Amino acid sequence: RVVRRFFELNTRVMSGEPADIFSLLHEDLVWTMTGSTPVARTYHGLQEFKDIIGRALGTQFRPDPGFGLYPCKIIASGNRAAVIARGHGESALGRPYNNQYFFFMEVRDGKIASVLESCDGSLVWQSVFGRHLEPGPSEP
Repeated sequence: RVVRRFFELNTRVMSGEPADIFSLLHEDLVWTMTGSTPVARTYHGLQEFKDIIGRALGTQFRPDPGFGLYPCKIIASGNRAAVIARGHGESALGRPYNNQYFFFMEVRDGKIASVLESCDGSLVWQSVFGRHLEPGPSEP
């Protein structure tokens, strides 16, 4: 239920509604974003995550009805859930954002305590940062 509620709140926030998405996250949160984008790293503690990701969400995307993370499939077992979700919206640059995500989440004390997040980083670079990633030189 907590994982579903997290995605519901995320969509409300990204649609411009006032909601506290961070209220569902554990104080001792460990959130790992894979990839090479400027926000990809492991965040230790709710405050660090709020300081960086909370600011990024407010500046990198345009709140708009219909924008958010939409779970396509949730497989839960005990206190863990694997989630495949679609991210849909528009970046602050006015570029469409349609990404696919994988989340592995763990719940402790009724809050999300651990997250592994993965998505198409090249799409993030293009849509959010306006940078097209070119393939590197071919190896001989």
